[in-house]
Amino acid sequence: MSTTSSLVQELYSDIIAELQVFYDDAVLLPNPQIISQQFNIAGTSGNTINVPLTNAYTAAGVVGEGNSIIAGGVNDFDPTSAVISMTKKGTGTNVTEEALEDGGMAVVRQAVLTRLSRGLAQATDTAGFDAMKAGFSATDYGVGGANVDFTTNFVLSPEAMAYGAKRDPQVSMFFDNDLDQHEFRGTVRNGFATLRAGFGARVTSEKVIGSQTGANLTNIARAVAALRGQNAPGQMNGQYIAIIDPALEYSIASQLNSVTQTAIGDLSVIGNRALLTGLIGQAAGCDFYRSNNLPTAV
Repeated sequence: MSTTSSLVQELYSDIIAELQVFYDDAVLLPNPQIISQQFNIAGTSGNTINVPLTNAYTAAGVVGEGNSIIAGGVNDFDPTSAVISMTKKGTGTNVTEEALEDGGMAVVRQAVLTRLSRGLAQATDTAGFDAMKAGFSATDYGVGGANVDFTTNFVLSPEAMAYGAKRDPQVSMFFDNDLDQHEFRGTVRNGFATLRAGFGARVTSEKVIGSQTGANLTNIARAVAALRGQNAPGQMNGQYIAIIDPALEYSIASQLNSVTQTAIGDLSVIGNRALLTGLIGQAAGCDFYRSNNLPTAV
């Protein structure tokens, strides 16, 4: 296939049109199920968003006849705000003219879309998880550990975080005559902020798969109990969100498999699958998501 300028321009147009879709499919955190508070300020001035927050209220008290109802400022409305700062994230890939000539437009288009969207998505997820780690309450409901051998997992309410976007994923293309290659560069500007520290919990666990000292379903349940104690809102189904790494996923699955061996007896393969997909959420009060972008417990 000849790589004429019109075909290259068509390739570029396809990537521009589809990058947002691929990015949305790959990225975890700008997801209304996980973060209900989402804001887009593209096309406006400024690079921060102030998300208004109200102070906690107290229960009504007993008021004596002729006494002030609101003495001492009880239940005074005192709003504050959480600030989302936009940061730019960029990624790129170079495609030689020979790759276009030999690989074919469809193959190159898919490869470029995958590289750009996943690069931006991973950077966005990492920034969001770092914001959770820094912003959630200090209590850790996991097994401790503060080094690269441990992962920080999260249990959160959909109202724990806020996400803001200033620039949707965009791509630019340049041609380097000297190197005879097309240069694709993708960027995005977005950010996160913690709205309520008590609406999210950290669950540190050893990242070694099969570790006997790692966290398990009990640690997740403790984090859920802490959120319930804060009156943290759940999803529409009442469940919270648990974002865990593969090691903790394996630990939870192994724990439930052990239950099937000792307490429930010989279930069919279908029964075991129903247990793993249904009982985890029912027992711990969470919908589970797995991610390889969670921060280390440093």
